[in-house]
Amino acid sequence: MMSGIHAGTATPSGPGLRLTRIIATIGPASSDIGTIEGMIRAGMDIARLNLSHGSLAEHQEILSRIRLVSKELGRQVAVMIDIPGPKLRVRSLPVPDGSLLPQEKVILSADPHDGEIGIGPASYIPTVCEGDAILLADGAVLLKVTCVGETIEAEVVSGGSIRQGAGVVIPGRRPDIPYANDELVQNLSFAVDLNPDFIALSFVGSAADIAVVRSFLSEKQVQIPLVAKIETKYAVDLFDEILEAADGIMVARGDLGVELPIAYVPHVQKEIIRSCNKAGKPVITATEMLESMVEHGRPTRAEVTDVANAIADGTDATMLSAETSIGKDPARAVAMMAEIACETERHLPYRQILDERRLWHETGPSGIISYSACYLANELESKAIVAFTRSGITAERVSRCRPGSPILAITPDEQIARRLLIRWGVFPCIHAPIHTADELFFISLEMAREKELIASGDRLIIIAGNFAGVQGRTNMIKVQNVP
Repeated sequence: MMSGIHAGTATPSGPGLRLTRIIATIGPASSDIGTIEGMIRAGMDIARLNLSHGSLAEHQEILSRIRLVSKELGRQVAVMIDIPGPKLRVRSLPVPDGSLLPQEKVILSADPHDGEIGIGPASYIPTVCEGDAILLADGAVLLKVTCVGETIEAEVVSGGSIRQGAGVVIPGRRPDIPYANDELVQNLSFAVDLNPDFIALSFVGSAADIAVVRSFLSEKQVQIPLVAKIETKYAVDLFDEILEAADGIMVARGDLGVELPIAYVPHVQKEIIRSCNKAGKPVITATEMLESMVEHGRPTRAEVTDVANAIADGTDATMLSAETSIGKDPARAVAMMAEIACETERHLPYRQILDERRLWHETGPSGIISYSACYLANELESKAIVAFTRSGITAERVSRCRPGSPILAITPDEQIARRLLIRWGVFPCIHAPIHTADELFFISLEMAREKELIASGDRLIIIAGNFAGVQGRTNMIKVQNVP
């Protein structure tokens, strides 16, 4: 081993046991049952259904397939429905290959004629001025506006190829429409009917946008965790209030990288991850993480380093988009993400991370006990931390401290189990309600053995909330020797 390079003091138990969660987008390349099964076996924890593409009926069928396959495999897999925001997209192209050359003159229109690029919806087109930049397909093509009238005339500054459905971003400009527009309401109604484990909200600009969605869900008498996607300058500027209002955060680097100067993105990503870690809310890092695997069987070294750095910075989950939705081998992309995560986690300085988070946990007995469980697991080299939780809060508190040991979360609620899959290091196990401490100790040993985490002579750290059914009260911890 090279001098000065060493693993952390606590290494995740078992070869290939992964603490970072993996979210994978389902699309045309991965919607069949066989590919879904391959992705689950490779390590997909959460399947993302992006309503920006495909019909609602197709997404409904895909969700049914995910539930069916996960049940057959005996694996918990959560589903996240990604709700489109007011995003402009390319709706039609004048040439099939979508190739644009530098200095070429182009016309963009909501009602295109021959030779024009169609963009829309029309209500999403903001006020545009001469000299504005327009970026297509996550910045792959750059245009400069030369004239504005009934159409937008522009010159290609940086050329490339685009396809129908590609995003259109005009940095610094926003459409003058309410966040809760007709399309959002339609998509939310669809999501409510499917009852996913998470809803991701695109183009969130403020806490008020989240409040509008939460109010809609409340009227429907459902509670679904809301993940705010940070992908505009407005969201970055108002991040603190968005973080407080949301249940989780996604660093959506595609549009963020064209809304902001691209060199700003790494720093903004790190700051968002750190803020989420301190607040105890899950954070997802997304977009182009293994982009080359859309076409190739192996990622670039830069992509591997990007994934590893996001994990080292504290992301709860990494997300695959085009790699699994339209890529050549979705399951292989998931397997590669899992391999990178496992190797990165072997070298994280868990004691150093724990020391830093000593001041981040909640005050009061529940927060202190959860932190103490992680401290004991590190000092005693415990193979796992077992958390009994009805609401999920006990396991979430432990995850917040980033232990190097896996967290077996025992819960009687199947949906709570799936929702815990967004949390670092949590492995949910479903069991009938537990009523006594002795019962918990016995079941903890049985489940840890079943997962092949422990052997005779090992130690488990067991933590639990109130057995009387009071949610969120963590008040018991035990060091259990394994007979």
